[in-house]
Amino acid sequence: MTDTTLLLLNTAITVAIVVGLIVFVKINPVISLVIGALYLGIAAGLGYEGTTTAVVTGFGNLMAEVGLIIGFGVMLGTLLSAMGTLHRVVDGMLRLVGAKRSPYVIGLTSGIVFPAIYFDVALVILGPMARSIALRTGLSIAPLAGSLAIGLEVALLMVPPGAAALAIAAALGIPLGTMLLWGIPFGIVVIVVSILLHSLLMRFTWNDAKDDDPLTDPEHTGEIAGYGLPPGAEPSGEQAAIAHDQQAPQVDRGGAATAVTEDPQRGTTPAGAGGEGSGRQLPLLVALLPLLIPVLLIVADTSSSAAGAEIGLLGFLGNPVVALLIGLLVGTALAVPSLGRTGVEEVIVRAAGTSGVILLFTGVAGSLGQVIAETNIGDLVAGLFSANAAYPLVLAWLVAALLRLAQGSGSVAAITAALLLAPVVGSLGLNPVLIWLAAASGAALGGHVTDNTFWIFKTLLGLSVRGTFQVYTVAQGLLSFVGLGAVLVLGIFA
Repeated sequence: MTDTTLLLLNTAITVAIVVGLIVFVKINPVISLVIGALYLGIAAGLGYEGTTTAVVTGFGNLMAEVGLIIGFGVMLGTLLSAMGTLHRVVDGMLRLVGAKRSPYVIGLTSGIVFPAIYFDVALVILGPMARSIALRTGLSIAPLAGSLAIGLEVALLMVPPGAAALAIAAALGIPLGTMLLWGIPFGIVVIVVSILLHSLLMRFTWNDAKDDDPLTDPEHTGEIAGYGLPPGAEPSGEQAAIAHDQQAPQVDRGGAATAVTEDPQRGTTPAGAGGEGSGRQLPLLVALLPLLIPVLLIVADTSSSAAGAEIGLLGFLGNPVVALLIGLLVGTALAVPSLGRTGVEEVIVRAAGTSGVILLFTGVAGSLGQVIAETNIGDLVAGLFSANAAYPLVLAWLVAALLRLAQGSGSVAAITAALLLAPVVGSLGLNPVLIWLAAASGAALGGHVTDNTFWIFKTLLGLSVRGTFQVYTVAQGLLSFVGLGAVLVLGIFA
């Protein structure tokens, strides 16, 4: 057996080990990736010390690239969520474009406007909202739920500062500003096209009797009473009863009654939280400043550098870490009047706990990437695909798709596929953005029962298993193929 064949075999065994440990042995992906990296390093001839050094070095290098960015991004997203800004953006867009276009509103809002909000957090916020819009407007839940599945996946994988998108881009050496300039237009296109295709498909395949959970009710979904009604309309009958129940005093863990106000424009806020000014509402543009300021600074720095104008101060302020820190400070200042200092601190602590999990996984993905970089896998793969630059893009998509089907996690699938193909970028002169978007598109394919989010979708939106396949698996499958097509088209020009 030649060295080339042996190296290919060990690479395949590494992928099989990672997938097998996650799927069959039920070991956490973080541990599974480390085990896979250790096996590949030793099997590829790095030696025991060289392998462990590569694992540690890879972890540290990737953390240096994206550690603070991910941490600040998750904190900022969680803070905006607690302030109810996401609800207000969706509500404003619905009033602007009308209820019939609500699937596009939900998809674009979750995918493009708020990618910093952690996937599960955004799902918990927008899932009940989608169910409520369906009930209040008479629209089917199918296109609404499908648009949510599509938008959240795009936010995670294709638009910064989505956690997986940052990890992939760091492994491929893509600046955050470049990611924004490519990821946002790409995300808009694939979201709109995917929602259009999914909505058309659901007209023929969706069956309320089989797909909608008959146990679904307002209490089960936690929906917002009156959401989706025309401006000024008042809920009546059952809707009014729901609203009354939602605004009734609730008992906290300490036994004290706390009045809770449900408002689609504000979210859920304990009455009197933060004391002064808790009843006032910031103008929406002001509430969005914590998000807009970092994006504008990063894009301005990237654009000026591309134009050959190096501005020292702008380079400092446009650094992703500094820009996100500024956004977080602005968000904190805006949140104190409504949430109070204690409330803001609780939000930040909760976000830090969430980002810790993301950072750990991202770091071990860097460990595997470093081991791959120190072997001859890159030269080998580059030789296999030197004839046609489209082959690596299709392979990145295919590897990510197979990994997603096998073990469920889109993040694991996308990052692993990107790391395996990263060595091809330099040798073929291929734009690394294309590898990123191809892997991200492939990782959207086929989320099903091995994906814990599949079951969250089912429960939160009140769907049958068959219905969840239609609005989660099928919707993201369409997204995957639309993304692949868009990447291949870009490959012709990029």
